[in-house]
Amino acid sequence: MVHGNCVSIGCYAMTDRRIKEIYTIAYKALAKGQPFFRIHIFPFKMTGNNIKKYRDQKWSDFWKNLKEGYDYFKKHKVPPNVSVHNKKYIFN
Repeated sequence: MVHGNCVSIGCYAMTDRRIKEIYTIAYKALAKGQPFFRIHIFPFKMTGNNIKKYRDQKWSDFWKNLKEGYDYFKKHKVPPNVSVHNKKYIFN
């Protein structure tokens, strides 16, 4: 349910250039024997200013939760492990 052509009927739509990048990562990871790979995608750069800018939007609480994972990646330079607890992402 992830594809290019920047169209969607319930899928996660993106440009062809970005989907090619994801497929390349997937192919190389799996070809080298990795059992899985991670792609973390955010709706916008999760800066403090952007969080404030969109604070009145329907999804602002969800975006604040995503920012925790975004900040983890910025600090550690690796995607965090993600689990879900009480309908909230937990990043570690």
